[in-house]
Amino acid sequence: MTRLLLLSLLLAGVCQAQIYKSVDRDGNVTFSDRPPSGREEAEAVELKPLNTAPAPEALPEPSSRREKTGDEGAAAEPDIRVTSPQPDQVVPIGDLGNLTVNVAVEPPLSGGEHLQLYLDGTPQGGPQRANQWQLEGLPRGGHDLRVDRLGMQGQVRASSDTIRFYVMRPLNIRNRPSTPAPQ
Repeated sequence: MTRLLLLSLLLAGVCQAQIYKSVDRDGNVTFSDRPPSGREEAEAVELKPLNTAPAPEALPEPSSRREKTGDEGAAAEPDIRVTSPQPDQVVPIGDLGNLTVNVAVEPPLSGGEHLQLYLDGTPQGGPQRANQWQLEGLPRGGHDLRVDRLGMQGQVRASSDTIRFYVMRPLNIRNRPSTPAPQ
């Protein structure tokens, strides 16, 4: 398979045809891979070399916030991150102002653990085991969002990074009182 691909790439350069440019008596320019027959004069077109750039190096995978301990069998430090909305995302959520928040939790929650969502520093509802929330009636503008992983006694075991997102809601100018034009 590799030999066939290599052979086809090598033959592509050999099979490259000459390009001819001709101008007819009406001034129409024509490009062709064959010289024109007839009275039209044709000139061979020399193409400039193709612009090429080396492929960028692959970026290393982002390092996890979890630190491995010296023991291979030891449990990993809990990690939690908000997957939706994204940091600095502008969320067009319409007139109702509803938004779904999703988080990724590693390792999965154990028996008595819960998650608590904070919006602008205020807890939203009580602790829950689900990793999704539905926020309703969000006002327009910027908001800060964080999720804590709580242990069995309510202690914070891990926190997500605080992300900022922006709510974009349409103005309802039809219901606004009209103001008289300045005189």
